[in-house]
Amino acid sequence: MGGESLTPIQKRAHVTLLIQAGADTTGTALGATLRFLTMNDKKMKAAWQEIEAADRAGKLSTPIQYEETRDHLPYVCACIKEATRLCPPADNLFGRVVGKGGKVIDGYVLEPGTEITSNAYVVQRDPVLYAPDLEAFCPERWLGNKEKAAEMDLHSFVFGIGPRICLGKDVALIELHKLIPEVLSPHDPTKH
Repeated sequence: MGGESLTPIQKRAHVTLLIQAGADTTGTALGATLRFLTMNDKKMKAAWQEIEAADRAGKLSTPIQYEETRDHLPYVCACIKEATRLCPPADNLFGRVVGKGGKVIDGYVLEPGTEITSNAYVVQRDPVLYAPDLEAFCPERWLGNKEKAAEMDLHSFVFGIGPRICLGKDVALIELHKLIPEVLSPHDPTKH
């Protein structure tokens, strides 16, 4: 702020906002990921086996760290991406208002002052990116083809995009990558 440090009250306000912004998005994404996994025994088993193998190989600490999940649990990461694709935690972020000149979108003329937005639930079911199984929980779609996964990541609207992105996105992702493997972990946390 103009080269000046934040006051303790301002720092506390920023931290509080980030934690609160991350709480709802984290809770929604956590619930969705666990729901999709518990509804599909094969996918749950694949996640458990991946966590167990990484733990046996000594690649996971207690508690499991964000970087460990990102580096050693690609299937778990894919489960998180797929669950949030199907159940976006920040699905309809702040709209924008059409400026003075109006706007034409997909052939529709929007008058100045019209509020517009995109809905993540719809965007994350783009048939170009996710066909033929738009509604299916398929973590495998994020694995194997790195170019396709990068394209899906690039077009992800799960937490919004640009200047109206969810403030809690980074907090939510860190928490998810720590919580999901901990909740699913078949190892005994007392052994470390």
